[in-house]
Amino acid sequence: MADVVKIAEEISIIMPRISRQIMSDLFTTVDIPHAQLFVIMTLFHTGSCRTCDIGRQLKVTAPTATGIVDRLEKAGYVSRSTDQEDRRTVMVNLTVEGKKLALRVKDKVVERWADLLQKIPAEDAEKYLEILHKIKEAL
Repeated sequence: MADVVKIAEEISIIMPRISRQIMSDLFTTVDIPHAQLFVIMTLFHTGSCRTCDIGRQLKVTAPTATGIVDRLEKAGYVSRSTDQEDRRTVMVNLTVEGKKLALRVKDKVVERWADLLQKIPAEDAEKYLEILHKIKEAL
């Protein structure tokens, strides 16, 4: 069996480099802070959620999450609404502008990944996706 620690060490070097390459192009496309973009993409993929859920995902305090949502709301990317089932709960939703931005970001990321994956054999790309799914399940 392979030495898991050695593999982990190598992955810990390679994955951030890949992420930086993918994300560097992205942040030249949009002009908002990373945390705000993360919230927009989270809402895009998961749908409406509470500010406390956003805070948990970002691993920040509730006041910090509220500040991020406040800035996104002021910029017109998100809106707040009352939960239909529990009127005490405030939900954060993407606006039309927020959805447009999320789609632009998603398209740019997909384009960048496609450029990279075209440089390796299709079977390797499929295997990579399969492994990523396994890692995601293990989280």
